[in-house]
Amino acid sequence: MSRPVDIGVASLADVQPVTVDGTRRTHSGRVEQIVSLAVLADELGLDHFGLGEHHNPGFAVSSPAVVLAAIASRTSRVRLTSSVTTLSALDPVRVYQDFATLDVLSAGRAEITAGRSAYPEPFRLFGVPLRDYDDAFEEKLGLLLKIRARPAVTWAGRFRPPLDDATILPRAVQEPLPVWLGVGGTPASAARAGRLGLPMILGYIGGTPAHLRRLADVYREAGERSGHADDLRLGVALHYFGAPSTRQATAAYPHYRDFLRPKHPGGGGFLITSEQFELGMRAGRHLMIGTAEHVSAKLAELHDVLRFDRVQALVDWGGLPAEAVADSLHRLGEDIAPALRRHVGERTTAPAG
Repeated sequence: MSRPVDIGVASLADVQPVTVDGTRRTHSGRVEQIVSLAVLADELGLDHFGLGEHHNPGFAVSSPAVVLAAIASRTSRVRLTSSVTTLSALDPVRVYQDFATLDVLSAGRAEITAGRSAYPEPFRLFGVPLRDYDDAFEEKLGLLLKIRARPAVTWAGRFRPPLDDATILPRAVQEPLPVWLGVGGTPASAARAGRLGLPMILGYIGGTPAHLRRLADVYREAGERSGHADDLRLGVALHYFGAPSTRQATAAYPHYRDFLRPKHPGGGGFLITSEQFELGMRAGRHLMIGTAEHVSAKLAELHDVLRFDRVQALVDWGGLPAEAVADSLHRLGEDIAPALRRHVGERTTAPAG
């Protein structure tokens, strides 16, 4: 039996002290906005809210579980996930404890999305050599999965002290606590998710659906070979902005450019031209930016190619005005999500042949 598509939103918690329209922002105000967005997502009937983790001044949140706990106290149904937890640099014991506590507080709504991090700061901060980031991720993921499977753990590895019949508490309400893998463009990472039978969410920040389809095929083929065909769930994370008109959507370009540009010499990011932005908005391209009708059609096309189970829309990038973000979120919850659910339902029930 097919599952209904899971439609949610995310924030990376990027913060601009002064936005491109001259608005001044603070880290505390940014966190307040994020909590309010999650509350609105819950009210609109969206399925999940994801929150990024970063460890540099360009972002307001370094501990997603803490902010998600605040959100849990003000919501009743939306699922709460990291997007992503930088597991390569962190201690899996503490990661499990934090999200198990969130799971208890939220009555079973917590998830972890684990990734390797695209930024060097967490590795320097927590003392993990950057050259070891993939080995550390694989080892720590294995430990995290062992911890979620049983409360008492005996373990030894390279990147943290050994555990000798250690009891890891509290225990999550959900058995098991959901763990997704966040994957960029690496086939080896997609294959790892498939081999482990874990749900995977792909970042879609450029190119066409055909490239994502190749990664999805790698994931599903690896899962099937490992006997996990029934356990696989595929998600896609993308950049979204819903506007009343194409002209108003295109006017968001300065915010998008500011969102992606390097914030300091040698920093991560890249410059995007207005022509690249408008190309990405076209049908068959990666940006889910435009009117509700336009975005709905693009998401339907993407689903036809990928058959995704979850879509996660990044909604509040680049210092977009709070009112525009809230309006965009309403369009997602009230127009786009119902249209996508109808499309998926029709595709699922359509007779073969």
